[in-house]
Amino acid sequence: MTTENFSRVPEPDESFEYYHNYIRHVPPGNIVELAQKQIEDLRILFRKVSDTEAIKLHAPYTWTLKQVVGHLIDAERIFADRLHRFAAADLQPNPGMDQNDYINSFDYETPSLAILVDELVLCRQANVLLLQRLKPKAWDHRGVASGHPVTVRALAYILVGHIEYHLRIVRQRLQMN
Repeated sequence: MTTENFSRVPEPDESFEYYHNYIRHVPPGNIVELAQKQIEDLRILFRKVSDTEAIKLHAPYTWTLKQVVGHLIDAERIFADRLHRFAAADLQPNPGMDQNDYINSFDYETPSLAILVDELVLCRQANVLLLQRLKPKAWDHRGVASGHPVTVRALAYILVGHIEYHLRIVRQRLQMN
């Protein structure tokens, strides 16, 4: 299997401009390896956070750290579902998501932070396995999500960039920079 697709950064026309902010947070390299590496990054970062700290609000933010991890879980699932469908040439348009509806609909307070991180890691592990199975032509498949065209390649980068983006904010909140 060729790995050319693993390191080819999406062109600007491969995703809606809103997602360029996530894509630009992806460091150079093999996207599958970067996705895999984030698993350990997540574990290391959140291992340092107590459950007490995880339920505090840090102004000006409106979500607790548990809710941030919950948001990462929700987005990981949504982006991966889009990637999976479009890679299979299931090109039915996918609706957008209101992140606040998800945060308000699920219990992110009761589970420990460690349990939430485990859930996120399991989602990411499944997504790494999915990325490894993509056929070369699938990376260029294009579907419509949130009313805008997006390629499978861009969705892989969005998965990684979305977590990079939020981990930077978490580190700032915890003064870990």
